[in-house]
Amino acid sequence: MDSSPAGYTVKQVAALTGILETTLRMWQRRYGVVDPVRSPGGYRLYSDADVARLRAMAALVNVGVPASVAARSVAPALKVEHAEKRFEMGRSPRPDLVGAAASLNSVSLADVLDRALKFAPLEQVLDKWLMPEMARLGQAWANDEVSVAEEHFASAGVMRALGRVYDELPDAERPEVLVGLPEGSHHQVGLMSFAVCLRRLGVGVVYLGDDVPVADWEAAAGTLQPRAAVVGVPLCSKVAKAQEVVDRLNAASPPIAVWAGGSLAPKVRRAQQLSDAVAEAADEVSTALRAGAMH
Repeated sequence: MDSSPAGYTVKQVAALTGILETTLRMWQRRYGVVDPVRSPGGYRLYSDADVARLRAMAALVNVGVPASVAARSVAPALKVEHAEKRFEMGRSPRPDLVGAAASLNSVSLADVLDRALKFAPLEQVLDKWLMPEMARLGQAWANDEVSVAEEHFASAGVMRALGRVYDELPDAERPEVLVGLPEGSHHQVGLMSFAVCLRRLGVGVVYLGDDVPVADWEAAAGTLQPRAAVVGVPLCSKVAKAQEVVDRLNAASPPIAVWAGGSLAPKVRRAQQLSDAVAEAADEVSTALRAGAMH
């Protein structure tokens, strides 16, 4: 094929840059770092300038620069800003999770989640809609505007929706990262959102779920031999239980890199701290895995 401007397919770009196709598409979708044209047959075609920009971004990411920062360095600022704010400039009114919770109507809840998940690239939806809506839902419960049953109803619906997205993603050849919550911790939405983002980056994720005893973390690590583990420590977690998981995994052989994420993560020692934004946190873990900079 002619490799003049707008002449490379996604497979050719992946071969030329060393970037996984899934990562390339994510960078394009989330950051607007390149803007390929469409061939008459509907295929995306990339120019020499696109290839050069992607190579530059890959070089920055491979030395530990977060993908969002690398994108701003190599892509036109206006395009990146537009890509990151696209969700905020979307439809009005925004999908209302609190209202759907108060309705206790499964059809209404499913409609809100379906509209939200199709609103914009998934990473933007999770960070700019879902996480703020979950915080708003928690505040509504604290203010007695929704009941415990209504909050649980909405959270369960969110987890089902995220679970479907997670299950539909292709799994990697080998498990690389264990993701879960320690014993006594049950708030899964943030961690499951992170697991979805990480899996969308092509990382092999094993999601253990909530309330996982330390012995089961150890058993899973011994069986699967992952390179890393991410322990969620959201509000109302038992920090001592999270610390026990971190300490046991740090002592594993072969070594396992351990990250902690969530509101109470700063209270956990000897674990690398993740960004609050779930997509950014997934970028951090994926970048470290690719670079081999695990500790």
